[in-house]
Amino acid sequence: MSDIEVAKDSFAEMLDSLVRGDPNEFLHLLSAYDVPLRLQDSMATVRTHFVSVDANGQPAIDLLATAMARAAMDFCIPRSRIEQALKHLQETGSTSQFSRLEQQARELFVDGDGTGEGGELLLFLLMEQVLQLPQLLAKMSLKTNNNVHVHGSDGVHAKLGEDGVLDLYWGESKLYKSSSDAFTDCFDSIGPFLGADGDTRRRDLLLVRENLNVQQDELAAHLLQYFDETNSKALQVRWNGVCLIGFDYAAYPDMTKLADAQEIEIAKAVKRWQTSIRARLEKNVLLEVNIDVFCVPFPDVDAMRKAVRKKLGVA
Repeated sequence: MSDIEVAKDSFAEMLDSLVRGDPNEFLHLLSAYDVPLRLQDSMATVRTHFVSVDANGQPAIDLLATAMARAAMDFCIPRSRIEQALKHLQETGSTSQFSRLEQQARELFVDGDGTGEGGELLLFLLMEQVLQLPQLLAKMSLKTNNNVHVHGSDGVHAKLGEDGVLDLYWGESKLYKSSSDAFTDCFDSIGPFLGADGDTRRRDLLLVRENLNVQQDELAAHLLQYFDETNSKALQVRWNGVCLIGFDYAAYPDMTKLADAQEIEIAKAVKRWQTSIRARLEKNVLLEVNIDVFCVPFPDVDAMRKAVRKKLGVA
């Protein structure tokens, strides 16, 4: 193996090591429906999950909201500040810096109903812990007003491919009562980041370059080459997407106890959702873009949103 190949593998491993969290801590709260499906004549893969049901027959919304709220610091706070808090803990034995970061992370969330930021937390967990894609930009840390949403995509994550290409993944989450509205708005929103016209994407790339959420100097220097238009590595970047789409679904199922009639009805619904997703992808000229879509029906999106806000301590 050549020195170039060794270096490439080393950087890939260093980037992979930035993935945070343990999927065993929250994935049991989302029951997968069947296996991931690659949509016909597209590069999109759809994963459908339902909220797991507890022994009392109730969807585990409270537990899921707790898991989402616990991801707030990882989602919002740059690794450099977390490293500083860890160093302070090691030197003083005090967790005060971590408590301060936790409070700051929660205060970054919009103080108002209707926010999509609860969805952003779940999207972050799915990107990191299911797809194993580490965050390159802690976008929430750039907020200057907790009453204003972060503009642009909901996250930028990355992976170094075996071919040396840097795969960048733009995230977008939408939690609406209507599945049709959620599908439409999600792909309308992520489309500009993944299309041939790079103006919208370029603004996010500038943010990534100026606020790269990577601690290792050697890895950071390697990654920054991909964001330098004067460097040949700028040609070795692929655009990808990850979407979380949540919406209301009546007669919520327990996936471990499906009656035949209910199983047939859910299969029909999942097929409709997949068909709708493909139609929106085609409309936004995204069939040839690699996109992972997490389709998550909820008993009540508004109740889910309020549960997350309560766990975050947002008024």
